[in-house]
Amino acid sequence: MPRIFSWLMSCAILVLLTSCSDFDKEFTVRSAKSTIDVSLDGTALVSESFDISVNKMENYGGFYVDIPQRFTDASGGVHWRDFALVAARRDGSDEYYFKENNVPGYSIYIGKEHCKRCPADLFMGVTKIQIAYRLGRLVRQEGDRQVLFLPAYMGRVHDQGAKKTLTLGVPPGGALRPSRDDPAAYEIIQKAPDEFVVSIAAGKRDRVLQDIEIEYPGGTFLGGTSDWRMRWWFSDHFLPFLSILGPLIVGLVVILKFRPSWLLPAPLIVVDVKMTESISPALAAYLFQNWKADAAKAAFMASVCHLAVKRTLRISSLDENADASDLLSKHERRRGKAGRGKWYGLPAATRLVFGRIGKERSVGDRRRVKNARPDVRDQLHRTVTEEYQKVRGIDRWSLAAVVSILALGIAVACFSGLLIFSAAICGILLILFLVLMMVRHPEQFPVPTDGFERFKRAVSLFVGFPVMVIFAISYIGTTEVISEQRPYLVAILLNIVGMVIVLAMLRMPTPKQRRIHTNILILNRYLRGEIDGPAMSIECYEHYLPFAVALDVQHYWTERFNFWRESEKMDAYAPDWLIVSQTDGIIKVSSKSAEE
Repeated sequence: MPRIFSWLMSCAILVLLTSCSDFDKEFTVRSAKSTIDVSLDGTALVSESFDISVNKMENYGGFYVDIPQRFTDASGGVHWRDFALVAARRDGSDEYYFKENNVPGYSIYIGKEHCKRCPADLFMGVTKIQIAYRLGRLVRQEGDRQVLFLPAYMGRVHDQGAKKTLTLGVPPGGALRPSRDDPAAYEIIQKAPDEFVVSIAAGKRDRVLQDIEIEYPGGTFLGGTSDWRMRWWFSDHFLPFLSILGPLIVGLVVILKFRPSWLLPAPLIVVDVKMTESISPALAAYLFQNWKADAAKAAFMASVCHLAVKRTLRISSLDENADASDLLSKHERRRGKAGRGKWYGLPAATRLVFGRIGKERSVGDRRRVKNARPDVRDQLHRTVTEEYQKVRGIDRWSLAAVVSILALGIAVACFSGLLIFSAAICGILLILFLVLMMVRHPEQFPVPTDGFERFKRAVSLFVGFPVMVIFAISYIGTTEVISEQRPYLVAILLNIVGMVIVLAMLRMPTPKQRRIHTNILILNRYLRGEIDGPAMSIECYEHYLPFAVALDVQHYWTERFNFWRESEKMDAYAPDWLIVSQTDGIIKVSSKSAEE
């Protein structure tokens, strides 16, 4: 809980820092100039400068320059090209900078501090920002022709409109293709065979300008190798691939969880003896009755019977009115390896029932069994649940899927420039989940005994959580998601939903748990005599008797044992773990129960 609270506070501080400035009021972009030199290998070296007026004494201390990396050709195809930052300067001197991902490309921050209230405020007046970078190959093949394509506007500062001039240095021999806009949103003048000057007026249309395309004869630019072509193709499809990979993993997990019958292992047709040795009779009772509350009685009596056949105590009958005596003392449990092995070889649920019976007041050397059942009911259920979870094992595939989906969601958020936006959404969802858990399961969030800890808990609930939600909602409401980012935001939300689905499916039974449940149903048929199974013997009868009690078929199981005993012409069966008043006590007790 404290770690989660600290993480949420960190996210809130990050959101606060990134939303504490109004760039439009602090800065004005007066003009922009770009020089683009295209090489014969199709790459380009770009140098841009921006004249920016600082309008306020207190300001952010730096600027964001948005650089495109995503290009759209005439047919509407989208292509990404490599980007490498060469230099970032302010007023002719190298300046501190860092890069952030965005869907169209990169956002480069140039400035001393990323905080409005820091002492590195820029002085009022005009300052010049200069940035140089290299773009990857900007040439595509169209039949026997090669087309050089460049985005008309290139870099922007805080997405502000300003008059801009682009000087294009290109190989000679190219023919400018006419703009698809009508009228053209920019003016192009060819001053020389290898130089074009593009003039762009300030306005809203400069945000969606069509690419500048220059057509060349085939062979003008060096052809890329197959390795480079593969790299370009991968870069073009990298982010969409990451976006669909998360939902695909979720779909695969769902298919594997609800896989068709032909993918399931062959159904069991015989009793799995090893299974009955690996689980407690109490767990068998709960599984057979689908975890109903009434299963507690059967689980308790099955544990009592299990204690008896393991010679840990003696009982007078198999019903709840039975008495127990000759309990194994703690001294005997601790004495030697045999005693310890005998005791700790019993399931936890069976040992729990033994401990509760031992606490009952004895009359002579006997204790009434049913008096211990109400006190042990809740704890018995928890113990059996823990045993069931251990049987489940670690679902490594589902956990790996959750980690993979989380990593993919973070990667998509980073590359699309939606990391903080996504963190704000996740923060709100996480806080709502914690509050819901506190309401539905208050026992999992015990109230601290220390007064200062209670105070911190109250501050977290009534101050911290609401403040973080307000900051997150404020950031989400004031941050514009551009049209190119929306598909990736949908992918991020699908990843979040996918993680919830996979985590919810962790509660579903594993294949091992389903096999155990199926085997219990088969065991029930075997105990009733409907199918064949292990050969009958005294050892077999005593081994399965606790499970017969758990499944409420002890009379069927005893009748089968009596029939076998008579066919083998055995003497009356009088086990040493039963307090009997007649020679065939266990048989008569079972028969009486059957008649009732």
